[in-house]
Amino acid sequence: MRPLLLALVALPSLAVAADQTQEIMQQAFYRMNRQGDVWFENGDFPRVIQQLRFMNRLSPSDYEVATNLGWLLESVDVYGEALATYTRFRRLNPSDPDASFPEANFYFAKKMYARVPALLEPSLKLHPHPNTFRILAHAYERMDLLTESKRVWDEYIAKYPRDLPAEANLRRVINKLNGRHSAAPPGK
Repeated sequence: MRPLLLALVALPSLAVAADQTQEIMQQAFYRMNRQGDVWFENGDFPRVIQQLRFMNRLSPSDYEVATNLGWLLESVDVYGEALATYTRFRRLNPSDPDASFPEANFYFAKKMYARVPALLEPSLKLHPHPNTFRILAHAYERMDLLTESKRVWDEYIAKYPRDLPAEANLRRVINKLNGRHSAAPPGK
């Protein structure tokens, strides 16, 4: 009974300690971000990359840290590590509706369109960022899977009505489905 009583007495102080730890981490990340901005502006990309690697290990669920690290690695042509960063982020954060987007966007940019649907289709059920729909619909179109592209554009426009570029993209896909090719999509 005595250990239980001691545990109950300690619980409030553990909650305070957890809150303090969270505050310390937020301040540390704020400071690291500020320093990273200085290094970035000075062109010291290796130092920024090293710092982002550290921050990514400390907080593997931080979307901004993971995508900043991946983007900077891509910008210095370290594509393998960039892809590994995106893949690790997706695997560690399966409930994040946008976790698969950085990896899918990487493949899309590399014109590896066939890899995009397997990554993005499951996230549509999780209410992801609108760019998920856009990249997926464009990937389907570039693979000439026009019915799938139309389905994704329809779903997107139902959620976000008044997106004029999306409506234009849908019209283009419908024209292709009907055999009226108005123009090739960008990047084809």
